[in-house]
Amino acid sequence: MQLISTIEPLNEFGATYVRLRARGKHYKNNNLNNMVDNFWKRQLGHQSIGWRVLFCSLSGLVLVACGERNTPEIVEQAIRPAKVVRVTSSDMSARRVYVGRVEASNSIDLSFEVPGPLSDFPVLEGQTLRKGELIAQLDPTDYELAVEESELQLKLALQDYQRKSDMLRKGGIAKSLVDDSLAYAQLQRVRLKKAREALSDTIMKSPFDAYVSRRYVDNYVKTRVGDKIVRLNDLHELLVVVSIPEQMLSTVIGNDQVSLFAIFDFIPGQMFPLTYRENRGDANSIGQTYEVSLSMPRPDSWEILPGMTAAVLVHQADRPDQQLKYFLPINALVTDTDKRMYVWVYDENTQEVEKRYVQVDRPDPKGVYVESGLEKGELVVSSGADQLREGMKIRLLNEDTD
Repeated sequence: MQLISTIEPLNEFGATYVRLRARGKHYKNNNLNNMVDNFWKRQLGHQSIGWRVLFCSLSGLVLVACGERNTPEIVEQAIRPAKVVRVTSSDMSARRVYVGRVEASNSIDLSFEVPGPLSDFPVLEGQTLRKGELIAQLDPTDYELAVEESELQLKLALQDYQRKSDMLRKGGIAKSLVDDSLAYAQLQRVRLKKAREALSDTIMKSPFDAYVSRRYVDNYVKTRVGDKIVRLNDLHELLVVVSIPEQMLSTVIGNDQVSLFAIFDFIPGQMFPLTYRENRGDANSIGQTYEVSLSMPRPDSWEILPGMTAAVLVHQADRPDQQLKYFLPINALVTDTDKRMYVWVYDENTQEVEKRYVQVDRPDPKGVYVESGLEKGELVVSSGADQLREGMKIRLLNEDTD
């Protein structure tokens, strides 16, 4: 404000001085000119003093302002905590786990070929049967009577044939009548055979060593031909049915490098070898998977039954020419704007991290395999990697990195 107030009077006086000088020159009045010049010098003297005071004041303000400015402090970079993992060679044998269900290799529903009421039904669900052991029996009364009747009819037919044969030898009867009698006797023999078979059909026996999966009826129920009585499972061989993705189907079928195992939760620490048996020819329309049946012998020491759940492990052995790869947790990988994958490698000497681009292979439920970009023994940040920058220092949260 002092600068403005000083300059404005100076400008006004200068304008007045110019007018007076012009007027003195016009009138050729030297006294007037001398008086104006003296007055101008005195004003300039006063104005120069004001300018000097103003300059000193401004200089003082500048010096004070410069003196009050604080020198900026250098803030050290914050050290972030992070976890690291040490790069080691990984077992690259391919492993896949699928969920399967146990089925019997042979499962049948038995029914009677003749009608009648059940008179004996001793088996229970979950029971193990030997081959030929009784399952159920119908009331045989009607069928026993049918057998007796057929036996009598056959006896009468044979007697009639014998009499007519004797009469034919004496010439007292035509040969055609003897032939008719013989045919009737043979017919009665067939009827007797059918009656005996019907009687035997009233008894149901196990056709093989079986496991009773289900009873469809109760005892004393009158059954008809074809009614389901019981379901039997052949447990000499078990099937594990699993849905395999189309990409893995060729790996499971006809591959000598692949081993298949069944794992059960209630049998810890044991794996049961499986053998490929068959697969369905058409894929599931929703998941594009194929239903594959794998067989296994039934273990004697464990009760593995149809309907149980099994984990199917598909293990592919390493190839001799396979490249060495490393396994990292998924959190160690970071993607840049170009969709390239990189990790942060930790330097134990400087405690700084370095960005390292890597080539990843197939994923795994617990992480991913890395083909290139790392060396064995290096430390890679496994948590908080997306918050780091090049050259940033970190503090290890996990002391044991071996």
